Amino acid sequence: MASGSVSLLDFIDTPVVVGDPDGRVVYVNSAFEGSSGIASGDARGQPLASLFDGGAREAVLRAVASVCRTGEANRFRLRVDSTGYSALASPIKSNESSVGVVIVLSEELGGDPRVLALQREIHEPLDELARCLAELSEAAAGLRESRYGQAIVDGLRALAQVRKHAEEIQNILEGRN
Repeated sequence: MASGSVSLLDFIDTPVVVGDPDGRVVYVNSAFEGSSGIASGDARGQPLASLFDGGAREAVLRAVASVCRTGEANRFRLRVDSTGYSALASPIKSNESSVGVVIVLSEELGGDPRVLALQREIHEPLDELARCLAELSEAAAGLRESRYGQAIVDGLRALAQVRKHAEEIQNILEGRN
């Protein structure tokens, strides 16, 4: 990109790094600059892995090598300072030939112990709510056609949705799709 030009990637809050076929940085967006403290001008031309330290460097090297070798996207995790990321390295192709790689870093919520504790604690009130609704449902067995009976049915349906969402959050926090 020409110096001073703006990319659509500069308007997203997710850190993005773009490398050329030789594994050198050609672009980092403003979100990457903000999260890493590395200015775009300082990053340009450097090896992609040089933007990271320790295990994160190794993870980036492996992912970029895999993308270059297979031509397919590679999902991986890395930690930069105290922040964990789920990363996606994808090939950039033009006319079926590789012209680079793009790495998108999504901050993981799982690193925050408060989020993990909240996720564990949410199951107890959900179980209590299920018990209460089941008890009301038994007591109102003859009232199914009344508005109270319908309210119980609606409550049970809403509870099932909340449980499903809680499970999805737990899967995300545990790194499962």
